[in-house]
Amino acid sequence: MSNPKTRPKRRYSEQFLKFGFIAVETNRKETAPLCLICLQVLSNESMRSCRLQHHLKSKHPQKAASPLEYFESLKESFENRPRVGSLFANSRSAAIRVQRASYEISLLIAKTGNNHSVGEQLIKPAIATFLKTVGQTDDKEVAALPLSNNTVCRRIDRMAEDIEQKLVEKLRSRSFSLQMDESTIRQSEALLMSYVRYIDQEDLKEEMLFCRSLETTTTATDIYKQVREYLSEHKIPIENMVSCVADGAPAMMGRKKGCLKMLKDDNPGMLTIHCVIHRENLVARTLSPSLHKVMQAVIKCVNEIKAKPKFERLFEQFCHGQQEAHVRLLIHTEIRWLSKGNCLRRFMELFDAVVEFLKDKEEVALLTSFEGKILVSYLADIFDFLNGLNLKLQGKKVSLIEAQESIQGFIKFLRVAANNVRARNSISFLVEEV
Repeated sequence: MSNPKTRPKRRYSEQFLKFGFIAVETNRKETAPLCLICLQVLSNESMRSCRLQHHLKSKHPQKAASPLEYFESLKESFENRPRVGSLFANSRSAAIRVQRASYEISLLIAKTGNNHSVGEQLIKPAIATFLKTVGQTDDKEVAALPLSNNTVCRRIDRMAEDIEQKLVEKLRSRSFSLQMDESTIRQSEALLMSYVRYIDQEDLKEEMLFCRSLETTTTATDIYKQVREYLSEHKIPIENMVSCVADGAPAMMGRKKGCLKMLKDDNPGMLTIHCVIHRENLVARTLSPSLHKVMQAVIKCVNEIKAKPKFERLFEQFCHGQQEAHVRLLIHTEIRWLSKGNCLRRFMELFDAVVEFLKDKEEVALLTSFEGKILVSYLADIFDFLNGLNLKLQGKKVSLIEAQESIQGFIKFLRVAANNVRARNSISFLVEEV
């Protein structure tokens, strides 16, 4: 017995749209008509004008006389309807954008050094207020933005781990220069900070390598162990370290037991360099007895006003009455490299006010003498020049060659200024009215 003949599959015609039907694909991989009004799918056998028209008149008699434009608008709405897949895709895309914003804001919090709680306490409410006031939109996505204290902390830790891992991978395969600095912060906590310089795609890069706490002592051996442990833990060959820079502390630069000496014993080809900025600061500390006496008089005058809140308030009101450009003096502290120059500059700007305010003090008598006026003006000018040199030596990508050029240029300037002074020419110095 022979098999019955397979019925031919009917094809969709654009003429069927005037009856409110479009073509869809069924689970059987065949084309079937779909009613745009009730969304009912008929069989392929029903794809005939008479049957489709019968469905329209019997099921939707109120739409039977509708023009073709009506069904075209239904077709467009049906094709542009949101699908389940697109809903999930949009939801995931929104979640990814929110997560990325969380990381970006956490990075800004880390760069500014604010408390991690500022994200939830200030940033989220600020964004929500901006959207409501300016954008006139809701803040649903802002409410979903994860910026809690713990979340920001985790984000920063993950970014730090990723950055450190990428940096370590680069240092394993290329030469680099290491800079170390040991300093004590609040609560007498000693920290060892380390920075590296290396070439990446013909560009000079500077990155912080690590910051570790020195629990007990800060000897050369303690610092050396911290550096060697870090290099060993991350499998960074010490032979890749072509130079090492440190300040002039004995624990760092000691000839026999200094940290740099120990590192050079492990890597004989390494250069050891005394930090140029520290050397410049050490040179700037040296003053002749007469200049030192005047400097101490300035510091005592500043401390006399700044150390007592009542005096500081009275001095501020006095400066307002004198219509001075500034109303506060700046305290000098040894740990701030630019402090001495800034202190002297502000002191000279408020010289008349200070003299009048402290006219009964012994130090004022020294500073208002002919020689005292000359010396304090000289100190203000020369330390202003030294501050300019110090700023040139700082900053990213400043090489040793550029630092040496700046220092040599400053030495030449001093020689020219000295010759001008001998010739009674004050063009090299700022004129101060005292």
